[in-house]
Amino acid sequence: HYPIARIRGVNLTVGTLGGGRFGGGGGRGGTADDSVTFYQNPGTLMSKPGHSVPEVALLSTDGNYAYLTGTQYFHTWADSAPRPFVDRVEIKSGKKDRLFSSAADTYERVAAPLDDDFSRAIVVRESPTMVPDSYVRDMKSGQVTQLTHNKDYAPEISQAMRKRVLVTRADGYKFFVDVTLPRDYKEGTRLPAFFWFYPFEYTDQGGYDRTKRTENRNQFHSSTPGNKELLITQGYAVVQPDVPIVGPQGRMNDNYVNDLRNNLSAVIDELDRLGYVDRARLGIGGHSYGAFSTVNALVHTPFFKAGIAGDGAYNRTLTPNNFQSERRDLWEARDTYLAMSPFLYADHLTGSLLMYLGAEDQNVGTDPTNSLRLLHALQGMGKTAALYIYPYEDHGQVTKETILDQWARFTAWLDLYVKPTGKTDK
Repeated sequence: HYPIARIRGVNLTVGTLGGGRFGGGGGRGGTADDSVTFYQNPGTLMSKPGHSVPEVALLSTDGNYAYLTGTQYFHTWADSAPRPFVDRVEIKSGKKDRLFSSAADTYERVAAPLDDDFSRAIVVRESPTMVPDSYVRDMKSGQVTQLTHNKDYAPEISQAMRKRVLVTRADGYKFFVDVTLPRDYKEGTRLPAFFWFYPFEYTDQGGYDRTKRTENRNQFHSSTPGNKELLITQGYAVVQPDVPIVGPQGRMNDNYVNDLRNNLSAVIDELDRLGYVDRARLGIGGHSYGAFSTVNALVHTPFFKAGIAGDGAYNRTLTPNNFQSERRDLWEARDTYLAMSPFLYADHLTGSLLMYLGAEDQNVGTDPTNSLRLLHALQGMGKTAALYIYPYEDHGQVTKETILDQWARFTAWLDLYVKPTGKTDK
């Protein structure tokens, strides 16, 4: 593409990378510190549909200006939310003027300009207590006119009590866990808890820390049919821990089992110390790699009364060429593949395991054979296990009938094996 302008040594063309909501996060497992380019990113050149090409640069009507859109991030991400912005750039000189910037106490972003001079634009505004709505904003006067009046259909979830807890595990590695509690939660009440998680790999503390930079404290907490936070309406605390697996580049999974165990142990100890959960009444679950890790948690720790695992892979010899971020094959890392295969430790499983899967799962790494063979193994040893297979569903289940059936089974399973039936928590 032909450069539109050059700012801070960067040629700006249509599609120049930068400043997106999830941009430049440092890469899970990465080692490079990109803080300078991340925090000083000039943004992305805005475009519009072209006549003979898919897109062209958005230019002012006089042809003298282009526009950059991006997001300003802050080192103090826990206290300062990201702020989307739009800059007008004079093509000849590279001089920039800021046309729009999100307020500090809300999250505002430009959805679309209404003319080439950016005199008016549609913006979307939200906050933890404000449902996302669209507005027309006059860029010169700042006047806004509301276009939509969306409704919060799940205030029990959006306005739930949320805690972000910093946890330090035995080796000194620090990570965060998010705890969601009912709106009427009373401090000191120890609730039965359900963990929902998905591990990621890193090479060091800095690699993990960089993934937190895009956290948005001004985002509205919307709900989806599969949101496990819905369990707070049934009397559970929902615990969503980061589960960092840390090691040298290319060998992070050599520490998978130990890090999984130490992460979960540290989370439980800290939440028990804070009085949020009853450590004798814990369940755990996850989907795909989270399902795989759920069964690993049940075979390598004694912490959980029940597990819910969806569309998982439980025998790593069935994914011999690599999996997830693991790039070594089975024959290069035989010990790691075997140690990470919960199927081979099924006799150690504690708690009751509910598995589910889509009958048409097309994900090569989670063939339904995994769940079927694990079920046979567990039942053969007399362990409590169940498997529900949903017809016509893929790796992620989406139909209303399936989702409702899953919720009925999930809550019944947890009520039976985690939360004593008929008792209240005081």
